[in-house]
Amino acid sequence: MAELKIELIAIGDEILLGHTLDTNSHWIARRLVENGFRLRWQSVVGDNESDLHHQLKRAWKRADVLILTGGLGPTHDDITRPVAARFFEDELVDRSDLREGIRERFTLRGLEPPAGYEQLAQFPTGAEPIPNQHGSAPGIHYSRDGRELFSLPGVPIEMRGMVDGYLLHHLEVWREGVFSCRILKTTGVGESHLSELIGDPGALEPVRLAFLPSIDHGVTLRLSHVGDDPDAVSEVLGLAERYVRDKVGKYIYADEERSLEATILDELRRRDWKLALAESCTGGMASSRLVSIPGSSDVFERGFVTYSNRAKTELLAVDEALLNRYGAVSAEVAQAMAEGAHLRADVDIAVSITGIAGPSGGTQDKPVGLTYIGLADRDGTDVRRFRFSGDRDTNRRRSAQAALNLLWQRLSE
Repeated sequence: MAELKIELIAIGDEILLGHTLDTNSHWIARRLVENGFRLRWQSVVGDNESDLHHQLKRAWKRADVLILTGGLGPTHDDITRPVAARFFEDELVDRSDLREGIRERFTLRGLEPPAGYEQLAQFPTGAEPIPNQHGSAPGIHYSRDGRELFSLPGVPIEMRGMVDGYLLHHLEVWREGVFSCRILKTTGVGESHLSELIGDPGALEPVRLAFLPSIDHGVTLRLSHVGDDPDAVSEVLGLAERYVRDKVGKYIYADEERSLEATILDELRRRDWKLALAESCTGGMASSRLVSIPGSSDVFERGFVTYSNRAKTELLAVDEALLNRYGAVSAEVAQAMAEGAHLRADVDIAVSITGIAGPSGGTQDKPVGLTYIGLADRDGTDVRRFRFSGDRDTNRRRSAQAALNLLWQRLSE
């Protein structure tokens, strides 16, 4: 059994210059996995004919399926169509059927076709056009020497329509094995510690284990396997998942592509609890993550952004004497903030965050990255001390993640 080898090339100077985020490659990769395939190679080239031709030559030698995105428009920097024709020693000819279809599309919208639209009807003689349900430029499908090339537009809605309506159906014809994976989302533990707890990855063979760390979402564990029979692949993955859960189950909060904040909100609903947050250095970052989930208002009562000492006193009833004695970044103030939010919002549980995000403001006793997180509920108050390292944004994001992790730990007890 051989797995289908798929390569993806994204085309465009705007990606290489950082002006445009390459969301197309991310979407295609995820869509392939959902359908039992995966990418073996991925690259980006600019709007340069020589560079694209070189990349096509290299990819065509090793891939069974080659996917291109971008460069199919009517402007001078859209080079994919002529380069593909030259690569396959083909020629571009005017396709009257394509030209009329493009014109009709604009006419139905009450518009005149733009200048240069005829270029979209210049099509390689040895390729098949891929219908574009959301735009004007047809995609290109070459089938040569037992290999396939699919060239898709860079406009996301057009590209996605072709992937779902054409490409995935054609891939089924050449499927030789099924690829599947299991996702386990963890929080409150680092990548190195997880690796140590799980032990030798050889114990999971033939399943492959990958660690995917993130500042905002903990470490994702991905278990993947390729086989001939979908049921057999699922069974093997199930055994590997049970092995991993036995080792690190207490850190796993979801077994799918699900965020920590969504998991927290569901647990709050199950308990019929209301939540409030009091944030200082994070400036509402943790609250923002929660309210990004639709329906969060049924359990998230309110958030306090108490950046100054005055705000802590006025909104959370933190004692000025406490601030003067211990400072805003202290276990004592974190406790008072959590208890103040718990009382003022009249909720079941409240979390506070106070820290020194940097780059200035740190001292020898209280260095940049020092953060205290408090949690108050009907059973009392718990305060944890953290020391993060990074720039201002990283420290704030890690503080928000640590606060949500502490909340999840409490809810999962």
